[in-house]
Amino acid sequence: MTDQTTTAADPHAACASLRGPIEPSGPERSPSGAPEVTLADGSTVDLAGLSHDRLLMLQWEQERTFAERILAAPKGSRARAETIRRAYEAAPRIFAAVHAADRRTSAMGFHPRQGRLVIERLARHRSSGRPARLLEIGYGAGALLKQVADAGFAVAGVEVADVLRQEACRLLGEPYAANLCVGDFLRDDFPALRTPSTVVYWNDVFEHIPPDEILDYLRRIHQMLSPGGELITVTPNWHMRPSDVTVAVCGPRAEPAGLHLKEYTLRDVTRLLCEAGFRRVATPLVVVRPRIVTLGSGLAGLKRLVEPALEWLPFRLAKLLCRGLGLSMTIAVK
Repeated sequence: MTDQTTTAADPHAACASLRGPIEPSGPERSPSGAPEVTLADGSTVDLAGLSHDRLLMLQWEQERTFAERILAAPKGSRARAETIRRAYEAAPRIFAAVHAADRRTSAMGFHPRQGRLVIERLARHRSSGRPARLLEIGYGAGALLKQVADAGFAVAGVEVADVLRQEACRLLGEPYAANLCVGDFLRDDFPALRTPSTVVYWNDVFEHIPPDEILDYLRRIHQMLSPGGELITVTPNWHMRPSDVTVAVCGPRAEPAGLHLKEYTLRDVTRLLCEAGFRRVATPLVVVRPRIVTLGSGLAGLKRLVEPALEWLPFRLAKLLCRGLGLSMTIAVK
């Protein structure tokens, strides 16, 4: 299994004609009523003064700029950490404003069926006499943590931006505030995370991590899991690319140029998990609207074998197969 290195045409060049300065649009108004945000250059913009199209272009420009700066900063540097923090102070607010018209929330990528899967796995551990505790990396507004906590399980999480922690605290309530951490997962010591977790879950986080740090993340997660614990990873399969704002500007099968710093195939994710020390990597058998169906390995080996053929299929069919066959989700066992 090797990293996917095939590249589409440079999206920066392909979409150059769509670039332009983002300025408040006068009588055109966003329906969001969103607050001001601080941009990559340090200036601020009132999102309520922008139309939907201008908000979308602002999201494209800001994600692309932040991504370039994150990747250019040295690994482990304060400059990279600060750029990441600023990116995730701004990007979720812009995203929420872009999608306010169709009433989407800031719980990007979350579906209640994912919460049901986590609850099923925790219940299985509890029935075997193990402590059942969830750690979510990148909890966003706290939607999944709320669902799992309401089911009676202990929860904790870590985020990079305090604005997201504030949203999660409002949703879960004060009793959970001490377990909602904010900071650098790799380098900060969080007392609330010292207790081993039975299940670690992250949704749409993997692809946001600088590629030179992803193995460090996986190794630390492996250390934080109790024996027999599980890491559930949800990350958009590379064959669905791009799954960030790039798709709105450049179309399908362009390489992501926003805050998805790298999108991975199932083969790539499996290789990295094994290298980090996980002893078994499964996928869901199928994913349907109400639930995620698991059975054994979910035919993960067969899926990895035939996965490259997705590039020969029409994009919409490839995307449908990635979603329905669970090629964007892995369940790795310590």
